[in-house]
Amino acid sequence: MTLRLLALCSLVASSAFADEGGAGPPQPLDSAAAARGRRDYERYCVWCHGERGDGRGKSARHFDTLPRDFTSATYKCRTTASGALPTDEDLRHTILHGVHGTGMPSWVVLGSLQVADLVQTLKAFSPRWRSEGPPPPIVVPAETPDTRESIERGQAVYARMQCATCHGESGHGDGPALASLRDDFGNPIRAADFSQRGAFRCGDEPARVYTTFMTGLNGTPMPSFAAVISAGEAWDLVHFVRSLRK
Repeated sequence: MTLRLLALCSLVASSAFADEGGAGPPQPLDSAAAARGRRDYERYCVWCHGERGDGRGKSARHFDTLPRDFTSATYKCRTTASGALPTDEDLRHTILHGVHGTGMPSWVVLGSLQVADLVQTLKAFSPRWRSEGPPPPIVVPAETPDTRESIERGQAVYARMQCATCHGESGHGDGPALASLRDDFGNPIRAADFSQRGAFRCGDEPARVYTTFMTGLNGTPMPSFAAVISAGEAWDLVHFVRSLRK
């Protein structure tokens, strides 16, 4: 049963990406900025992400969620369609705000030029950026009213999309698939516990949660729902999962 549901998630993710347009044109890499950013990378990032950007830094083994492997150019937090590269703004946002529930902290101490240079450094680790670029970000429509009726509809969407398989009936991240969850690299991964504030990897703001549902978290079992639920249903689901917080 668990394997069948996980296979369904993969199918949903693949079909969503096919419907959303794929890659954008390649964008020239700013090699001078990448070289400048390398200095900050070696000062702040290398201990976790490694000299080669492969996520194998000296501190990597101490984290439950392993550091990002930049050589694959597979990113969880994006505003672009499932399977696509992130925008520079997506990478900037992750650097400045961190990734909730992981060892990736906020680097707000860095200046805007430092962050811009670091973005180019991260992109230089993967050849994927030379052959494709990010597509335009998805459109996030205005939030619908967060009402009791919306929460009830969202609970129905939660059940229909079988979210409890990973996240549990009450959203505590304790679904029956928990022990078998792996990322694309074969590493164990935990489903978000929606009862905890800061549970959403890419941010708790309603628009960020909506984007997560409609783009998925690349590299993880969390698919995009863009091909299978409407924008209104996505907002209902946002309201339901946010209602589970303590």
